[in-house]
Amino acid sequence: MQKTQPPQKPGTHASHIGSSAKAAYESTVIHRAMRRAGGNPQLKGHIHEVLLQDRMNLRNVAKLSGQRTALTQSSNAPVVDLVTQRGGKVVERLQVKDTVSPGAVQKLVRQVADGKYRSARIVGSEETARAANRALETAGLSKRVSSSGISSRTTTSLAQRAGAAGSGTLGSATLRAAQSGGAAGAALGAGVELVRGVSDLMDGRRDVADVGLSVAKAGAKGYATGAAASAAATAGGAAVTSGLAAVGAGAGLSAAAAVAAPLVIAVGVGWAAASLWDALFD
Repeated sequence: MQKTQPPQKPGTHASHIGSSAKAAYESTVIHRAMRRAGGNPQLKGHIHEVLLQDRMNLRNVAKLSGQRTALTQSSNAPVVDLVTQRGGKVVERLQVKDTVSPGAVQKLVRQVADGKYRSARIVGSEETARAANRALETAGLSKRVSSSGISSRTTTSLAQRAGAAGSGTLGSATLRAAQSGGAAGAALGAGVELVRGVSDLMDGRRDVADVGLSVAKAGAKGYATGAAASAAATAGGAAVTSGLAAVGAGAGLSAAAAVAAPLVIAVGVGWAAASLWDALFD
């Protein structure tokens, strides 16, 4: 049976759509965090809370648990940041941490020793959980910090995209965004092409070698597109926000720009990167 090559280029749309969708979601996270934080300069902590809330609610839906996790009304509650309820009854209280400085970790250890978080589960970023648990074990305390599965590098990059001060430089945040966006783009591009390739294999239209090559190309294109879009969104968003602040723009305009500008930049750069890839390699 003669095998025919499908007319579509591998990952032509998936990587661009994926990078745009990622930028759009991250913009909603930034918007919700800024609305909650107000003038609080520690925006990355609020970003972590919003990301964790979304992650937990996705898990609640997937498990059909009937639970819902929500942020507390106060943005500076001393003990509880998130509450999980089922049928109007509280089933879990969470204190969310996103800091890895030695001083902050030792402060957390002292608070745990004083019983401050006796009624709440402490959830930290990946880095926070590692550092805090080492310190808690050294102090002989049984309380442990659960990992949210979210990296402090991610929350810092999003905060810097919004023009908030954070650890590290904008350059390092841009690099981290490129790595994260590239990984997500590669996974999506390769995944979409793999599904299409398996279908073609089953129908006898393509062979294994051809599908394997297409999946590899789609993954590489997805990485390039996602990395370019995410890096541009971070650097461009920070530049737009800083520029508006420099000319004395109002808080409302600056907040809107912090949400909209990265998305517009990501969509444009993602499209350009995908088109350039097609011109060079397809």
